[in-house]
Amino acid sequence: MKEIIELATKRLKLRQWKESDYLPFSEMNADPVVMKYYPGTLSVDESNAMANKLQGLGTCTQ
Repeated sequence: MKEIIELATKRLKLRQWKESDYLPFSEMNADPVVMKYYPGTLSVDESNAMANKLQGLGTCTQ
């Protein structure tokens, strides 16, 4: 398993993605209010593809 790198300040914590981040990310991407200014909501597969793209793990079709 690769090491998770974190950068923290008093108000902010930055870290790499964790597997447990995928579900809340897909729920957020499926919410029409959150995605109001995007072309549309994302399915779980589309959201996972975007998360992989953001991590540099794969391609995203969006």
